[in-house]
Parts: sequence; structure tokens; C-alpha cells
Amino acid sequence: MPSPIRILLQTTIPPIEDDWHIGRFSLLRDYLSGLTDDDGQPLCAVTARDRTAPGAPDPILSTIDQSDFGQLWLFAVDVGDGLTSEGWGAISRFTE
Repeated sequence: MPSPIRILLQTTIPPIEDDWHIGRFSLLRDYLSGLTDDDGQPLCAVTARDRTAPGAPDPILSTIDQSDFGQLWLFAVDVGDGLTSEGWGAISRFTE
């Protein structure tokens, strides 16, 4: 039996109540988490998170190329400071 696809749902902003934080994508998270195969086994293992505060590399995005995530669903909802060069580099390596 294959392992579930590990999916990271990630925003490019820290948690801000009246903004596009990861909670606004809860229907997508719940849908993906609820997908099962014919035997009822989960197809996806979903991690949903906001980025850490701007000004430093996000600890997950900046190392995603070294993780065991199979997919990254990145919601670029920031106004220009959502990713650092470390994050861009790791994401580029991850997609290769």
C-alpha cells in the first residue's frame, strides 16, 4: 500500500486575523485530508500553515527541498515580503 502524498499548504503571510491566513483555506485542507482510496486509506497527509514572521527565512519553506513533502501548494498572499532568497532557492530545488 502506497504512503499518502504529503502536501504542504502554505501562505506567505504570518497569521493575521483579517487577512488570507491559512484558516481561510480550511475547506481545501479538509477536502484533501478526507480523500481516501478504495480501502478507505487516506490518499493525502496535509500540513497547513502560515509562514513565520517576515524578516527571517521561514523554517519550513527555506528547507522544503530537504523535507519529505511531495507537493507544495503555496498561496502567495503577501504584499511583497513573503519569501526570502533562502525560500526561493529551496522551492526551486524542491520543484526540480
